[in-house]
Formats: sequence, structure tokens, C-alpha cells
Amino acid sequence: MKIITTRNNKLVCVLLASLALLFSCKKILDPEIIELPTAENAITSASDVEKGIASAYSLLRTVVPDKVFLMGDMRADVFSSYSQSSNVRVETNIATNTASALFNNGGGNWNQFYTAVAQCNLLLEKIPTITSYDEALRKRHIGEASFIRALTYFYLARFWGDVPLNLKSVNTDNLSRTPQEEVFNQIKADLDVAIANLELDYGAGDRAVRATKGAAWAIKAHVLGWLQDFAGCEKLCDSVITKGPYSLVTDTSNLLSIFIGKSQEGIFEFNFDANLREVQKNRVYNRTLGRPWYKDQSDGGGGSDRYLLCPTRQQINTMFTPGARDARLFTWFIRETYLQGVNEDRIFFGKYRTLQLKGDTSSQNINESNIIVTRLADIMLLRAEALATPAVGRTAEAIVLLNKVRERAYATPYTGGGNLQDTILLERKKELIGEGQYFFDLVRTRKLDKDSKITDGDWFKKGAWLLPIDQGIIAKSNFAITQNEFWK
Repeated sequence: MKIITTRNNKLVCVLLASLALLFSCKKILDPEIIELPTAENAITSASDVEKGIASAYSLLRTVVPDKVFLMGDMRADVFSSYSQSSNVRVETNIATNTASALFNNGGGNWNQFYTAVAQCNLLLEKIPTITSYDEALRKRHIGEASFIRALTYFYLARFWGDVPLNLKSVNTDNLSRTPQEEVFNQIKADLDVAIANLELDYGAGDRAVRATKGAAWAIKAHVLGWLQDFAGCEKLCDSVITKGPYSLVTDTSNLLSIFIGKSQEGIFEFNFDANLREVQKNRVYNRTLGRPWYKDQSDGGGGSDRYLLCPTRQQINTMFTPGARDARLFTWFIRETYLQGVNEDRIFFGKYRTLQLKGDTSSQNINESNIIVTRLADIMLLRAEALATPAVGRTAEAIVLLNKVRERAYATPYTGGGNLQDTILLERKKELIGEGQYFFDLVRTRKLDKDSKITDGDWFKKGAWLLPIDQGIIAKSNFAITQNEFWK
């Protein structure tokens, strides 16, 4: 039997100790798997499952912030470092979509995602074997494990396309890649299980940071949108908006509360709490915040703010028309921090500047802001996008939703003109910047060649939007896993 060793933060270590050990998906997916004695009795009670669920969240929280920011925002050419020509930030070149830039930033490695999958597989195998179990709690645990597995595979499929599909905690076979259609069928099936078993609300303490029926609706809406089923996407978005316990944060001066976490707008997010030692170094925070939060001397920046990742003035102006009113310009960004007198002004990204003082500045483990996976504004704009498609064709309703998001930011309402679908896409860019959405938005809407450095006319058919796969993963599979066609 194969078992994974991990090196997570202290909370995860405690959880793993409680579980005894985490099981691996299969030999080829993680090179760090070693032979260890069996742990058949690691999960024997509901309390063990609760710890296992917490571990699954933590495992996914470890990988998502870096991977989704880099491949969801940097790859969409939304952020850049100060100098494209004399650049010390390895992340900057991600937007060029070259193999070296993607590999150098972990774009070829899916192992941590499969560690989270393995944990969910183990939980879903063990839950039916436990006899003494409150039925409501059993349903919640089944729903949460199914939700986390679905979300993890959704990331995998959007990054790499065809990926190995494994539903067992222990599998020593060298699995090949499964066609995307089968993977998405499993994702939808898992989300249906989550929807059937989860409640809409479990109390303020768990708001947004644990899966609910509304979170499962929201992720399935994104799945159906990705699959171009806009009618189904629209219906699920409507359920989130009309049946869920969510509302927009309307106090514009307090919009950053969204990223502190557990706001009334939050649907699903990864929790970070310094009091629970839930801090980690990742490039969402550590590359977008400078003084007074910390001096980045850990990787070549030398403490100079000029090396931080942020939109250029030109990139800002493509989102926010100069002179036009929009509260997000000086809420999402830090208006006081400009780099003056060299080549251009820089306006630093500040969505995650909250609660930084409890962090460990010496190790750069500073973050306490939550990582948002989906929130109400996202789902409102996703529904507007679906409504505006020819397949649904309810443009008037789409405009109402678009303007509700604009109204919250005191931005000028949309009254017509131009391309409505492009207008909604730009609104998503403005509203959700830094939340790892925009590259996925461009692929879903088939507009990647219009607003990124991936400009080939047939980029979608060629697979230029997919990530390459590390050669080490391919070799360890005895070449059962093959490289994505574009990267061969």
C-alpha cells in the first residue's frame, strides 16, 4: 500500500497525525510516495472524518493560491513586474505562454492537487463503514468530500485538459489520462452529490469557508459555463442568487471586508487565520504587497517595491477609463503607492492588504486575507454572461445584473452600445482581478486571443490554453501519460 508524506503547516501536521497518514492516489502522481505500513484503521469515527475533511481543505488551500493566481491572472497578462526587459520576477514571463516560464512557476506539476483528491477518496471510502454516525453529519461530510474532489478536478481539467481520473485512495496502476468528457461527468456527479447532501447555511462560523449547497451550485454553474451549457449555467446562477443567503457588500468604504473573509458576499473561499497559524508564503500576497507590509528581500527584489507584481498604467487604463468614476480603482488598488520618475507610474494591488500585522514578516508568512474561489458578484456576472449569449438571449436581464455590480462601485450604468458580452467580460476583469478568474474567463468565452499574448487564431483547437506536463510525471508513469499536443 502506498502512502503520502506531507510537509504542510502545523495545522495540517496536527490533522494528519490525527488521521495517521494520508493515502496516495497512485504511484505516478506523486514522486514523494514511499512504502509505509498500512493504516486501514486511520478513520473509524465521525470525529476522525471531521479531521479528515479539515485536512482536505488544508491540502487544497496549500496549492490553490499560488497556482490559480499565477495561471489565472499572470497568464492572462493582467499583472507584470516593473521591467519586462530587466526583470527579476520569474512570474512575469508566464504571460508569454512559453514552456520554460510555465515550468519555472510550477505550471507543469499537478501532484499537490492529487494529494487532495486522494484524501477525498479515502474519506468517501471510509464514511460508509462507520456505524455510529449522526445522519445529518454523515450527509454533510459526504457532501463536503464530494465538493472538494469536484473542485480539485475542475482545476485539474481547466489547467491540463485530459487528466488521470482516480476515485480510489490506493491505486498502484499507472493510469493514463482520461478524456475531459469523462472527467467532467465525474465532476458534475460529485457536485450533484454535494448539492443533495449539503445545506444552504451552517452558521456564521463556517460562512463561506466550508462547502454548502450554494457553493456547489456556484461551482457547477462555472462547470456548465465552461462546457458551454449556458442555459444550465444560468439556472444554477439564479438558484445561488435567489435561494442562497448571499448579498453584495454595499458599503463601498468596507469592500476589503470581502477579502478578510466570511463576508455576506462570500460563497466559497479558503480561510487564513493567523491565530490558528493558517499563514503561508504564496505569490498572491508576497508578490503584490510591498511597504509597509514587508520588504521583499527573499528572492532577488532587494526590498525594492519596483519588483512587485502589479498592473502597469496602461493595463489599469484598459480596465478603468481615465477620469471615469469607479470606486474599485482606489479600493482594489493602493492609491498612495506610486513608483515615480523612472519609466512609468505603478499602482499597487491591494485587495489582500488586510490583517497583515499578525503575520511573520521575517519568513514572509504574512497573509491573513482569505483566498476567494467564488462570491456573489462573480455569480451575478456569470449569470449576466450566460443570459447575454445567443443560446439564452435574455439581454435585458443581463444588463440589470451587470448594472447591479456597477452600481455597488458607483460606476456609470451600462445603457447600451458596443458588444454586451465584451462589456460583461471587461466587468469581470475589473471586479475579479487578482482572484484567479480572468484567464479562465477568456478561455470560456473563446476570447483569449483578443486580450492576452496568446494570439494564434486557432489557439483553442491547438491547445495553447492548456498547461504542459512535467517530464518527470510522464517518465514516472512509464509514459502511460503523454504530453499535451501543443507542448510536444
